[in-house]
Formats: sequence, structure tokens, C-alpha cells
Amino acid sequence: MSAGLVQTYRAFAYNNAWANHRLLTACASLSQHEFEAHRTGFFPSIQRTLNHIYVIDLFYIDALEGGWLGPAAWKNEVPFPALAALKPAQAAMDKRLIAICDALTPARLDDAVKINRDTRV
Repeated sequence: MSAGLVQTYRAFAYNNAWANHRLLTACASLSQHEFEAHRTGFFPSIQRTLNHIYVIDLFYIDALEGGWLGPAAWKNEVPFPALAALKPAQAAMDKRLIAICDALTPARLDDAVKINRDTRV
């Protein structure tokens, strides 16, 4: 059962990278103005939505790697104002998640992951 779960996590990581690649590639046809344009939704623009995905990935992937970045991850809500810089940064983040999942073993499924939330862990 746990070996199957390891494979599931690996599949999720690869699928996540593929989905991010497809999404960012689709957005590549947008002008900078369209990328930043106000939209209806939880985030006020595509730019802010995609940067939020990156920032939250940074927060959790850092924790999975044993890092202590915590809420400092979202200190800059838009670390990549232009898609041309965001796309390779997100790809690098996705590779980090894939590496974590590729190194996963059934025995490591029970490992504790400490997440710095500033006021608690």
C-alpha cells in the first residue's frame, strides 16, 4: 500500500509541473497589460494569481525540504511581475517538488514535516 502511495505522490508532483507548464504557456500569449489587468475573482489579476501559486509553492516546498522560510515566503506578493521571469522560476520550483517526491520512500511517509508559521510550528 505505501509503495503505491509513494508512486501517487510522484505522479501528483509530475502532474503539477505539467499543469503549471501548460497554464504558463497558455498565458504567454498575453501582453503585459493583459497579464496585469484587473479580473473578477479571488485575486485581482492573472499576474497575482500565478504569483500566488508560486509563493505558496515556495512556502510548502521549503518546509518539505526542511527549510524554515515560513511566512517570509509571501513577504513579496508579486516576486515576478513579468511572465517571462515567472515561468522559469515556477519550473524550478516544480523540479524541487519532483526531487522531494522522487526521494520519497515508504518509510519516509511517516516523517514529520515542520512548518514555520511564525507564531507556531
